[in-house]
Amino acid sequence: MAATRFAIMEERRRLACEIHDTLAQAFAGILLQLEGVPEKVDAGRQSDSDSAERLALAKHLAKSGLEDSRRMLLGLRPKSLDGTSLVEALKALAQRWAGEGRMECTFRSIGRETNPPTDVQDEFYRIAQEALCNVRKHSRATSVSILLRCEANLIALTIKDNGQGFVDKHPQTASGGFGLSSMRARARRIGGSMDISSAPKRGTEVRVRVHIPGIAPKW
Repeated sequence: MAATRFAIMEERRRLACEIHDTLAQAFAGILLQLEGVPEKVDAGRQSDSDSAERLALAKHLAKSGLEDSRRMLLGLRPKSLDGTSLVEALKALAQRWAGEGRMECTFRSIGRETNPPTDVQDEFYRIAQEALCNVRKHSRATSVSILLRCEANLIALTIKDNGQGFVDKHPQTASGGFGLSSMRARARRIGGSMDISSAPKRGTEVRVRVHIPGIAPKW
């Protein structure tokens, strides 16, 4: 009972932080841009082009906030995989992401598909969702790939993009920012680890690994 209560409190804390970092900032940005647009444009004070730019940015922030809210609502579902396997769910996620025209997105699985615990499948799927959202928001990438590797006692997930990357002086321990702390917390929750490799103009690679002794392949 205590463990369940702790898990609930941790999920509430995570959601509060995520709402603050995504929806709250998006709404604040929208308000800031709209307040800068006068009801009547005065040629001597502000140009039409400046107003149009502010409105375009407000529209972009609104769209981003809507996507974040949909993602978080999906994350609240008890079973985000909806009865499908992890491989099928990740494949569908990649297809949906590419189909919406954001960027090229591919999925590949290596090894015989295993049957890990439900919580492992759930957290892997949610990590992939958050990683793709980070790619869209921050990377300026044109393509991203999802790789799932299944072995007898190991499941590994890799999300790699070809975006602008960033300087990471401590790739093994860096946390915070871009939703990375939330992804690390999810990995720790299932006894796994997460590493990040990135460099300017060389893209970013996120790797999640979970060792599960005795896990058997699905025949």
